[in-house]
Amino acid sequence: MKIKTLFGQRAVLLQPGPMEGEILPPGPTLVVSDLHIGFEEKFKSSGINIETNISKMAEELEALIDQNHTDTLIIAGDVKSGIDRIMQSEWENVPKFLNRISKRCHITIVPGNHDGGLQNLTPESVQIADINGIAIEDTLIIHGHTRPLAKFKDCTRVLMGHVHPIFQKRGNPLSGSPVWAFVRVSKKALFQDIIGEEEAMVEVIVLPSFNSDLTVSGYYGEEINAERRQSPIVRELRSAPEAIITTLNAEVIGDTALLPSIF
Repeated sequence: MKIKTLFGQRAVLLQPGPMEGEILPPGPTLVVSDLHIGFEEKFKSSGINIETNISKMAEELEALIDQNHTDTLIIAGDVKSGIDRIMQSEWENVPKFLNRISKRCHITIVPGNHDGGLQNLTPESVQIADINGIAIEDTLIIHGHTRPLAKFKDCTRVLMGHVHPIFQKRGNPLSGSPVWAFVRVSKKALFQDIIGEEEAMVEVIVLPSFNSDLTVSGYYGEEINAERRQSPIVRELRSAPEAIITTLNAEVIGDTALLPSIF
């Protein structure tokens, strides 16, 4: 499978090969993560009113879909922001957003830990996949709040979100900036309950949040740190033997030495 990282657009483009009997391969699949529609309500209790940015995100996605002739959009979790309930703004904005994008291409959602009750907000045309992820050829797409299952152990690449990779280092001008993390880890350490595979490695691509307003709004902080502590695979990512960290402009800023500052 061909894969292209759309750095500044916070997305990954997959081009599967043709299946047996097909003359032409299926169209490209776009993968994004962590939209957090409704995150603005987090600030209301503090008296801070932030306008929803769903129109901005929809325009960005529509442009990506059109530019790349995308057949399918996969959202790797956290479409919404409320965890244990559906917030007032989500009742309106999540269906509105999904209906708008589904006019451009098919949508599949791999549920994240913020997507409780999402089935009540999705149009019939939108597919909700299993919470454990979906595999396309050699690539597994998960949210990242659960450990990959052994049944996916033949995948050589994992795309995930959840941890919102942000470079954090006091005094550094890049501190607070979203980044991409490309990590190689032991397959045995990453996948759940697999036997053998001691020498096998898997590439993990950690996507930044597609919602760029999360950074400028001050959403990050203890909440995201708590998400990372709850992820069963963050420890493996932090101790990975190989890694490349880049800015959203594809500038390489470090390797494994930066992992503790990212995760």
